[in-house]
Amino acid sequence: MLYHYPLASIQIDDPFWTEMQSLIRKVVLPYQWQILNNQIKGAEPSYCMQNFRIVVGDVKGNHQGTVFLDSDIYKWIEAVAYSLSIQRDIQLEACADEAIDLIRRAQGDDGYLNTYFTIQAPAQRFTNLTEGHELYCAGHLMEAAVAYFDATGKRTLLDVAIRLGECLLEHFQPEIAGSRGYPGHPEVELALIRLSRTTGREDFIRLAKYFINARGMGKSWKDLEEEQGTKKIWGDMMFGYPDTYFLAHLPVREQRITVGHAVRAMYLYSAMSDLARMDEDALLKEACGALFSDVTDKHMYVTGGIGSAADGERFTTAYDLPNDTVYAETCASVGLMMFASRMWLLTEEAKCYDIWEKALYNTVLAGMGKDGQHFFYANPLAVVPQTVLNNPALSHVDTVRPRWFGVACCPTNLARCVLSLGGSLYAKSPDAFYMLSHIDSTLKQQGETFKLSHEGSLYTIDLMMPDTTLKLRVPDGYLLECDLGKVENGYLCINHKGGKALYTYHLTPQVRLLHAHPRVAADAGKVCCSLGQIIYCLEETDNGPNLCGINLPGDALFIPHPMEWLPVGLTALKTQGYRVSAESWSGAYSDQSLQQVPVPLTFVPYSQWNNRGEGEMLVWVNEVNNQ
Repeated sequence: MLYHYPLASIQIDDPFWTEMQSLIRKVVLPYQWQILNNQIKGAEPSYCMQNFRIVVGDVKGNHQGTVFLDSDIYKWIEAVAYSLSIQRDIQLEACADEAIDLIRRAQGDDGYLNTYFTIQAPAQRFTNLTEGHELYCAGHLMEAAVAYFDATGKRTLLDVAIRLGECLLEHFQPEIAGSRGYPGHPEVELALIRLSRTTGREDFIRLAKYFINARGMGKSWKDLEEEQGTKKIWGDMMFGYPDTYFLAHLPVREQRITVGHAVRAMYLYSAMSDLARMDEDALLKEACGALFSDVTDKHMYVTGGIGSAADGERFTTAYDLPNDTVYAETCASVGLMMFASRMWLLTEEAKCYDIWEKALYNTVLAGMGKDGQHFFYANPLAVVPQTVLNNPALSHVDTVRPRWFGVACCPTNLARCVLSLGGSLYAKSPDAFYMLSHIDSTLKQQGETFKLSHEGSLYTIDLMMPDTTLKLRVPDGYLLECDLGKVENGYLCINHKGGKALYTYHLTPQVRLLHAHPRVAADAGKVCCSLGQIIYCLEETDNGPNLCGINLPGDALFIPHPMEWLPVGLTALKTQGYRVSAESWSGAYSDQSLQQVPVPLTFVPYSQWNNRGEGEMLVWVNEVNNQ
């Protein structure tokens, strides 16, 4: 069976990613710790840690913040665990231990743990699975517990997770009519599988299977709860959504079309993929494959963003991909990366990691500013600040990154994603070794060493390994030059004879102008610039206002243009285009011919937009024929 090498065996040496992980370790995590403890003036208050302190009696008060706020500290602890796997930090570890002790004290005698229901509605535990997010929060705690145990060997949080898992086992007994249900927001399914792998507890696996298999069977749990008079948290809003929103419209093995809340979908599909691989479930594997293709072929933005509608943060219909009203939540792209890496384990298809990288290098990175203290929740592909300010349909769009959010699932999710990258880079099967992303790194485990480094387009592999076939993924948008072996199914295959060896190859990102599918109405007649997997955009800072009036020739030549403000490893691109002149226009419409003025254009990586102040931004640019 395929498996990824563990994070602890891998060191990332890549200048870009080393700098990014250092920023998160030194700036982002300490900043988020202060935020979670309400210590940053001028930022949206969190209340997260305050709620735990209310539960244990350290302070008095009512629960504040959203119902799923507990998950923020859990994801933060998970991110700290990955950070400690990279480099020990006594101060960060002490903060995490402080949080863990508070969490331990907040756990009930029966293992139950949730600050909202403990403070506000103790009699309503597990009565509102549709909205309550109890199982969602439980899942994030379990993931944090496993990660922290792996990184430090400390069992406190793992024991809390086990007791919480046992509490769920006690309550959710499918054979008893009043003890059934499944979460409105999937997460606990994949977390239970992960917890089972660490503890060896098969009953956790069985519970995960129940949650997955019960979804879509018979009348939806949402409808059953409403019939039972469940006390609602958000009024009629959540209960007014259809079953498709909760991925409960069909049994999971019958689902083929992407629907519903984007993050819910990615977490559920990830758990389905885990289960399909674990049980060699052909029907579940088929469903996962169909859903992955549907998501990436018909519902995904060129930036790796997903979830085109702000109302419900959800998918709509195939090819409905508007650029200005899009939601494309950062968490959804983190979830897409999770789904893509699991689909690779299920299929070995190289294209899965093209999706993984597309989401990572574009939407996920765009979710955080260069300073590590400002974040995007939604990730549009076209922004005109004055329009956003005055159009209520764009109220979800931020024209500058805020310091925090009332619903702040994305910043901590981004941190845990970037710090855990090493665990997705390498994999092994009985007859092959896989390198899945060309990020400079060193792998050391059980007598095997594999070191990847590069200078410009020249990549060098220095390894000591038994006889095997090396399969190096060739990323979409790159030119490979070497004579080491054949490219088969998206991999450069090298017959390694065993022992120590040195291999070199050239891998060069290509500048491409991409077109959208003809059914994507928002991008008709437009092109998007990419360099390898990195998507580029125009910003007002470089190109002036009214970016919608810029036209780009289909044969435009691009020249790399270093800019000091960009992170190491990234470059801007210079080219020539045209701007439609508006000088002689007096009204909104005219039959006069358009006057195009030649202009120099500067494209910057989409992931870096808005790092130089507020202004217009545009990914898809009008295409003109310059003949």
